[in-house]
Parts: sequence; C-alpha cells; structure tokens
Amino acid sequence: MIKRISALIWLRTQMILSNGAMLFQIVFPYGMLLAYDHFMNKDGNPQTAIQILFMMIPLALSLSVGSMITIMLAEEKEKKNLKTLFLSGIHSVEYLISILFYPVVLALITIVSFPMIVKADLSGRWMEYGAIVASVAICVILLNLLVGALTDTQAKSASKWCDSDDGIAFLPMFSMLSDAVSKSDTLYILWGTLWISLPKPTSP
Repeated sequence: MIKRISALIWLRTQMILSNGAMLFQIVFPYGMLLAYDHFMNKDGNPQTAIQILFMMIPLALSLSVGSMITIMLAEEKEKKNLKTLFLSGIHSVEYLISILFYPVVLALITIVSFPMIVKADLSGRWMEYGAIVASVAICVILLNLLVGALTDTQAKSASKWCDSDDGIAFLPMFSMLSDAVSKSDTLYILWGTLWISLPKPTSP
C-alpha cells in the first residue's frame, strides 16, 4: 500500500511540475500577500496585518488548494488515466490519499506561513485561528473534490471551479471595502457560507 501511494504521489509531483498554470496558482497568492502587505501596511499596524491575513488566506486556499484538486482529477479523467489506475490494482483510498497529499501540505504551509509573512499578532488566538482556517480548508477541499468528481474535462472543471470558489476567494477582499466593517469593534469576514468574528487585538 505504501509503495502504491508513494508511486501515486510521485505521479502527482510530475503532474504539478509540468503544469505551469498550477505552479502559477500556487505562487500567485504569496505574491499578492507580499504586495498587499507592502502597499497597505507600510507602518506595520497589527490590525491591518490581520485584515490582510484574513483577506488573502481564502484566496490562497481557493487558488492553490482547491484548483489543484479539480485540475488533477479532470486531467486524469480527460486522459483516461483514472480507469487505468483502478484496473492496475490501485484502491480508491490510496487514490484519494494521493490526490489530497499536496493540497493538504499546501494548506498547512499557508496556514502557518501567512501570519509570519505579514507579522500578524495572533498571540493567545492561535487555536481559534487554526480551527477557523482549518475548517475553511476542509470546506474548500470537499467542495473541489465534488467539482472534480462531477466534471470530466479540464475546461469544465475550470468553469465549475470559478463558479464554486469565487465567493470563498473574493468576498473577504470585497468586505475590506465596507466602511461599516472597517469601523466596527469586531472584524467580520465572510468565507463562503461561514461568518467569522475575530475580535481586534487590544492595545497594550
């Protein structure tokens, strides 16, 4: 079982390295995060850092994690590799583990690295932050597994992915334009169907 999973993960690695669009979607959120942090938070304000963090994490999860799942599933269906893998003795659990390996790794890297990049102060709130972001990551993964399962070509998967993940990726960004949100005592950000309330950090 371990050898089969390792072989499938190696196959996923080659697929990712040979797909320029997928590599771009992995790197793009980090570039956006650095740009937003540079232009919107030059003075290092901790509240602005948290706003940038919670604005960019859904975009990163949607682009790098979600799209990767749909692209890999659609590509294998389009090339008829899926049927070949199952006929060669690959079990569905092994296949699912290999599909989720890189998305889960990327989600964990995103969850840990983004607060460090923007220097967001999450002191005493790491558990809440981890639980919220992990919940969003799980929702993104499950949603894109469903999209990938229901589409049989990369073109169709890209169309369905845009329809399903646009809300998760961009609604937090649009929420930054609301004066009511930015001036309230609590930071509210909509992630898909999840309404998150995060208290502002108190001044020392």
